[in-house]
Amino acid sequence: MVFVHPNWWGMPPAVLTGWVQRVFVPGVAYKLGTAEGEPAGLLKAARALVLNTSDTPAGREEGEFGDPLHNIWSACILPYVGVADVRRVVFRTVTDSSDEARAAWLHQARTQAAALLA
Repeated sequence: MVFVHPNWWGMPPAVLTGWVQRVFVPGVAYKLGTAEGEPAGLLKAARALVLNTSDTPAGREEGEFGDPLHNIWSACILPYVGVADVRRVVFRTVTDSSDEARAAWLHQARTQAAALLA
């Protein structure tokens, strides 16, 4: 599985969040034995790659916000549905990036996607 999205106020954009909420549903993406129990993930995807763009410098994001997208994908969503190997790459800062930096990001994205299949 591959997810590509901007950091939108520390969250995925609403359209992606809505998709996750409609697709990763009980009986399809996970099941609960009891309301108090741990979920059993039903997805067959062993690995996922999350590629994010951001305009927040890494130090500021970590210091002020604690990397909320890492928590959303690596703790809240993907392990719940059975994806244990969650890889994430953040490309930043977009606003002042050069053509060379964006080309390097595209190369890195391709490399990470290829590694996901290995």
